[in-house]
Amino acid sequence: MRLTTNEKLVARNTKIARYATFAGLAILLGSLILSFNNNIVLAYGSLAVGFVLAYIGSILANRWIKEPRADVALEKSLKGLDNRNHLYNYLLPVSHAMITPTGILVFKIKSQDGSIAYENGKWKRPFQLSRLIGGMGQEPLGNPLAELNTEIASLKNMLADKLKNSALVPIDGYVVFSDPRVQLTLDDATLPVVKAETLKDVLRKTKRGPVLSAAALEEIEQAFKEIADAKTAK
Repeated sequence: MRLTTNEKLVARNTKIARYATFAGLAILLGSLILSFNNNIVLAYGSLAVGFVLAYIGSILANRWIKEPRADVALEKSLKGLDNRNHLYNYLLPVSHAMITPTGILVFKIKSQDGSIAYENGKWKRPFQLSRLIGGMGQEPLGNPLAELNTEIASLKNMLADKLKNSALVPIDGYVVFSDPRVQLTLDDATLPVVKAETLKDVLRKTKRGPVLSAAALEEIEQAFKEIADAKTAK
């Protein structure tokens, strides 16, 4: 499998996450010292600023520092696919998309752990006290399938501006849970929802249609490359 990742974006956001977290903690410590000196107004002001910075840092750290990072987990789960597959990370209107011989796949990565269920069209995740205590900055589960469909639509719109026959290019996708501790319960086995550790096997077993022509694949590759080059040039 070929791999193209926006390493500049990863490095920048990792650095911002660390700076925001450390700055937030430092300001929180400063607000504590100020409160001991009876400087209450300044203490409360710095407390608010410190909390906001620490919270932003936690959100970014969960996304860019916490292991397994989304792109790393995806790369590991797809390792072994041949070079007809080309995975792009953080370079397109969607975070993760792969050109395959039969079309394009979009991956929506979710990092939540624990028990997660999908029943009667609704996602459910039981409350856990540990998440309340240690889950600062953790992204909510949301509606992964709806988010995936939104990203697929976004990629289709992009290709409509780049390819003459974009409507003929199959675009599908999967919600991928990257944390090995996740426990999925799905009321429909055909849902495009998988754990990262089973993704490659699912792709190999799933028939997604006829192989695209070499010319069509080259056109998609060129469109992706143009968008990726424009993004990294910023």
